Amino acid sequence: MILLESFYRLINKYNQKTKNPRQYGTEHLLYPAEVHLIETIGNHGSITTTAMAQALGITKGAVSQTTAKLEGKGLIEKHGSQEKRTEVHISLTEAGRAVFAFHRQLHTEMMAEVDGVLKELPPESREAVSRILGILEQSLDKL
Repeated sequence: MILLESFYRLINKYNQKTKNPRQYGTEHLLYPAEVHLIETIGNHGSITTTAMAQALGITKGAVSQTTAKLEGKGLIEKHGSQEKRTEVHISLTEAGRAVFAFHRQLHTEMMAEVDGVLKELPPESREAVSRILGILEQSLDKL
């Protein structure tokens, strides 16, 4: 039960954090949803609204609303596709790349700590942790 309580506490903390904007290496206050769009754009270099919606599992409308905010903050720019006239590609500005780098560093530090603990576990324990996370993810999908 302690593991399940820890999982609930983690979910509650994450939900609380998503409600509060913070700075990611620039003067801009950004919500986690905005930073995750910046992360997706940064990982692809340039991406369409449709591809971003698919990558994040959200609607194109949600992507459009968030990209409009990020464009207004000067963190992204939109440009037409050379192949398809109706297609718009989104890329990061210099300020957007700074946010991307800051956020990536946060993830790198967190994952290094997690990886350090996982490497101490025997393979069967790592497999058990993986199975537990899979079950919890499937349970969330059912909600």
